[in-house]
Amino acid sequence: MTDVNLAAHGSGAHVGFRHEAFLYSGLAEFTAGTAAFVRDALRADEAVLVAVTAEKVARLRAELGADADRVVFVDMEEVGRNPGRIIPVWHEWVRERTAEGRAFRGVGEPIWAGRTPAEIVECQHHEWLLNTAFEDGPAWWLMCPYDTGALPGDVVEQARHRHRHLLRSGAHEVSDSYGRAGAAATLDGDVLPEPRTRPRELAFGPGDLAAVRAVVSARTAELALPPVRAQGFVLAVNEAAANSLEHGGGKGLLRMWSEDGALVCEVRDGGHIDRPLVGREPPVPASADGGRGVWLMNQVCDLVQIRSAAGTGTVVRLHVRHG
Repeated sequence: MTDVNLAAHGSGAHVGFRHEAFLYSGLAEFTAGTAAFVRDALRADEAVLVAVTAEKVARLRAELGADADRVVFVDMEEVGRNPGRIIPVWHEWVRERTAEGRAFRGVGEPIWAGRTPAEIVECQHHEWLLNTAFEDGPAWWLMCPYDTGALPGDVVEQARHRHRHLLRSGAHEVSDSYGRAGAAATLDGDVLPEPRTRPRELAFGPGDLAAVRAVVSARTAELALPPVRAQGFVLAVNEAAANSLEHGGGKGLLRMWSEDGALVCEVRDGGHIDRPLVGREPPVPASADGGRGVWLMNQVCDLVQIRSAAGTGTVVRLHVRHG
């Protein structure tokens, strides 16, 4: 990558949350561009958190040398396997650095080659929700790398819709397509695709949670899920069904199938969720609708998909990998 002049764009040069997509091609350009971003932060005595794949963490450590010890690295394939768990990582980072009174920035790459189609859709939703989650908070800069040589063109184009700022070929620019193509911080956007195979179905109502748990538990046993993973998944489905009984009209429909190496359990009901960040913010204990159930789902599932609209109801899909 050619020289990247980031100094003029440091934390003191902008107000509020700067959300930028770094469009690169290949590991070498990623390493050069991200290292330049990190070094610029370190020169300004800013704290830096980098969340990328383990392979890229290793490359950055080698490139940064001794400076790597001044950076916090996390493996995005672990903390961000479920995209619903990424915003809480950034919330904690912002809270802790703000409490210290220190300027800060971050690097987060939620989409990489190998993500399933469902994961990519939820990562794109996550990218837009970042704008909502941090728009009223302290000033900081989050750079999100996108490999234009490895990702489909439509994925790269969607990045332009969700990031107001872009970095490509060493130059910073404002995205002229920001906010287009339905990018929005709502849960009533794209309709989830129907299963590719016929799902098992179970209608449930008051008093049926034990039956819901039993059918899901039996399926996890058939797939030989490890006990801890199976128990966590059964609990997550139970929470989704309990939410249907309490907030979704007192009844619901459970559908269950496998796809892309994962067991999928879907819970449908007639309720409406109007909080787009539900499950991505710590639940409020004093609130009757604090989001505890959805938060728990995100902690134990590999993917959580929620679609909800007034008049049509709510769909919650929970995924756990197997095999």
